[in-house]
Amino acid sequence: MKALLQAKAMLSNLDPYLIIFLTLLTLTIVLRIKLTSQGKVLLGARHFFLPFYLDLRVAKHIVIFGITGSGKTNTARLIVRSFKGSKLIIDWNGEYLLGKVARPSELSISQLSILDFCEALASSLQLTAPQYAMLLEVARDSSNLSEIIEKLRKYPTESDTRREIKNALLRRLEPLSYANLFSGSLTIDNVDTIDLSGLTFDAKRLVANVVLRLIYNNPTKQLLVLEEAQNLLLPRRPDQPPTSCELILDEIRKHGVRVLAIAQIPSLVSTTYRNAEYVVIHRLSLTTEEARDIGLTEEERRKIAKLPNGCCMVISKGQKVTIKVFKVENLEPRNKVAKDQVEAQYTKTAQSAEKVSFDPSLMSCVIEDLKELNEWRRETSNNVSMLMKEIDEIRQLTKTFLDKLSLLEAQVMAPPSTVKALKIEIDKIKINLIERIESLEYSLSFVKERLSEVEEILFKNLKT
Repeated sequence: MKALLQAKAMLSNLDPYLIIFLTLLTLTIVLRIKLTSQGKVLLGARHFFLPFYLDLRVAKHIVIFGITGSGKTNTARLIVRSFKGSKLIIDWNGEYLLGKVARPSELSISQLSILDFCEALASSLQLTAPQYAMLLEVARDSSNLSEIIEKLRKYPTESDTRREIKNALLRRLEPLSYANLFSGSLTIDNVDTIDLSGLTFDAKRLVANVVLRLIYNNPTKQLLVLEEAQNLLLPRRPDQPPTSCELILDEIRKHGVRVLAIAQIPSLVSTTYRNAEYVVIHRLSLTTEEARDIGLTEEERRKIAKLPNGCCMVISKGQKVTIKVFKVENLEPRNKVAKDQVEAQYTKTAQSAEKVSFDPSLMSCVIEDLKELNEWRRETSNNVSMLMKEIDEIRQLTKTFLDKLSLLEAQVMAPPSTVKALKIEIDKIKINLIERIESLEYSLSFVKERLSEVEEILFKNLKT
């Protein structure tokens, strides 16, 4: 009460013209913010509670990085919910389920040429050149995946080599036939979310590849949301040509389509993400090389590793802003109902599929795949072990080399300026070697983690 009386006393002592001026100034600021924010997405607040907007009035790509639990899914949902135009969500794990939700079995590929479909198959399954050539031969005059597989089964082979190519191709395509993909009548124009949960990894990649080509040929959507982008935008060496998915995402902006790509680690994604207008980074432990590629300083790299949940750094046109992302309203009840309905339909379809007679050829394909997977696992384990030994040797050689340089520096009678210059060069070599070793160790540790996951899944499935 006393504070209120003091405030009234202060207001009564103010010049009325000053009060009018401050009121008009406040209204002007509010009006300016409102007018300049039209058509933009309010993402969160930065210092002094100033709002931060993503300008998506024209086609601009956005990439979101962050570890699990750092808030990147909330950020993606906020952008999707706030964007007012038409959108298409390739929902890898069933986390969105917004608008009209469809399963891949409900979609039609009648608008896609058979050549485009074969390219999508080759890209998603990473077929070899001979396998792709045979696929093109078989797919001629076919209208869907089931027809292609049926023709491949009857395809005559005149040599052992052709027979091996045919069997290898069948092993990749056979499992896809049980997902009943693209057997419906819906087009992407009639769909807001494509739910890929419940499909195998190869089936998910195939559907995503097909959808990219569909939206490229008929760009009616204004926002394309690409979850688990690392499964499509595969990393490559600078001397390698861009993949078809990269080319599509680079060119699709010309047709007014914005792309929102979500991934965990930048090194798992093709460097095409650097062409994005906005790079949003949640909490993440970046290597020195990854931070340098994005344009971050060492201090900013350490800062990102300590970001609290819901906070992120936005990089746009060389500017870096740290913001607190607004929490999107809870979507779980609606998502749960939609997902329960989809899962009920999926279970019904699966039960119907169980009534189909057992196919011995499928079991032989599974056994062959398990053999190949086990061989790959053994070979990768050996390669990782050898690389770890080589790293230890490189580390020891580096230490010996630097010790010899230091000893040589102490023995050589040279002017102080020369000695100082030699020290600088030695320090540069040392830092560069340490950074390269750290980067290699980080990549190897990631491969070992993925390898452990494969072993766990493999042994678990073998037990069951």
